[in-house]
Amino acid sequence: MKHPSVSAGFALLGAFASLSGSLRADFTNPVAVASTAAPDYSEQKFAPGATKPESYLFFQGQFHGGTTRDPNLENAQFNQIVKIIGENMAHQNYLPSKDPKEADLLIVVHWGTTTIYENPNRQDDLDRLNTLLAKYNAAIAAGKHPDPGPLNQAQMIEESEQAEIRKAIGINAELLGFRQQINKDMAKGSASSTGASTEGADLINALSEERYFVILMAYDFHTMKKGSTPKLLWSTRFSIRAAGISFTNALPVMSKVAANYFGRDLDGLKVENPTAAEGKVDVGTPTVVGNGK
Repeated sequence: MKHPSVSAGFALLGAFASLSGSLRADFTNPVAVASTAAPDYSEQKFAPGATKPESYLFFQGQFHGGTTRDPNLENAQFNQIVKIIGENMAHQNYLPSKDPKEADLLIVVHWGTTTIYENPNRQDDLDRLNTLLAKYNAAIAAGKHPDPGPLNQAQMIEESEQAEIRKAIGINAELLGFRQQINKDMAKGSASSTGASTEGADLINALSEERYFVILMAYDFHTMKKGSTPKLLWSTRFSIRAAGISFTNALPVMSKVAANYFGRDLDGLKVENPTAAEGKVDVGTPTVVGNGK
């Protein structure tokens, strides 16, 4: 099975913001959810009245190890991951298939943490650039003719690092489904009198930090059984800031928030604070039919 690849060529609109902070100052580890669905599918699934029940099978997708080694994430067992996700899928009337041959959906699960650009010498590079710039300007002010070579070299190093940071942010924006919302926020900022977008800058800041994520890609299993090209019916991507929390603790929180949007088509990104659990839904053991890249 071939899954959509992540494009490294996504270009952010405008200059990226300073690389610090979380999504919003008034949030504490909020969960970000991006979800898309085929129009005809969502209309039938969520027609007025009761949500249409559907059965599913899980298929193991790609694991993303991220930049920093995370034993908790690495040791997370796929069967336990999908059990937690399955408990939350029941809220949208998605139920584990009792007969794998009769399942409606094959849900491919990708998970892991984002990869960020890290250079342990970055602060030293910035300090050197600032020092060279100050010396160069002082020499010009004194009527001298300093050699611009060292300053130009330092500036090239900084520009190269900026390009790597933007590249990593672009990849993460695609992976987590942030691109549409960032484009909207940046466009809104460009059209405003201030020419700035706080929301867009907050999202870019979030992409510069490691985030745990899960991607669910739901395919029409009936067409697949007939040998037809897999048809993607819906895809939901949900993530949370990884700092200060383990993947084991983050997954139930992420899944609970994302459960409201499984199978739905969102216009942009939903960013919500987790709420206290109100109970547990027991849906049995989800069926895993395979794994692969």
